[in-house]
Amino acid sequence: MKILPKVIVVDANFIVAYCSSTTPPDDRARINYFIERAEKAKSKVVFPMVCIAEFLVGAELAGIEFLKTLEKKACIVMADFNMAAAYELAQIDRAAIGAGDKKDESEENWQKIKTDRQLVATGKSLGAKLIISNDRGVRNNALRIGMEAMRIQELELSENDRQMHLVEPIKTLPNGKPVPLKVVRLGSRPAPKV
Repeated sequence: MKILPKVIVVDANFIVAYCSSTTPPDDRARINYFIERAEKAKSKVVFPMVCIAEFLVGAELAGIEFLKTLEKKACIVMADFNMAAAYELAQIDRAAIGAGDKKDESEENWQKIKTDRQLVATGKSLGAKLIISNDRGVRNNALRIGMEAMRIQELELSENDRQMHLVEPIKTLPNGKPVPLKVVRLGSRPAPKV
């Protein structure tokens, strides 16, 4: 089991997956186990305000209630875009401009690039060493400044959830017929010769 950093930042897609009833079961299990591990390790999971705003666009009032519930968790930090984050964002932008391409080789539109960088800068300003995002642009921005990046699907499963995936019985053959069961009687085999 990999040790979690003390500060981890997540994006809007993580927040949506965390609260959505349509999240695939494996992703749900990974997220729940990640939050459980963060609580035990006394790590901080940063929800940047730029991501919360993006989440709330589609969440309506239920989203606000969900966020109020999350605020009570000791491991979750709702983080403003403040002076320290602005400084980190300026460093990211300055490095891209200094390299001769303010978009830093991204194909995304400028508004998305700025939002991705705000999210990464917020985490960096709080000392985040890891970002969890399924968005390639966000992960690339994090990697450029020395932050580790993971997708939700790369989060660990609990031992219990891993064991559930070890054996998945095959119930039907490719033609759709049920798999015939073969009963083997213990006394029906000849004894091995020694």
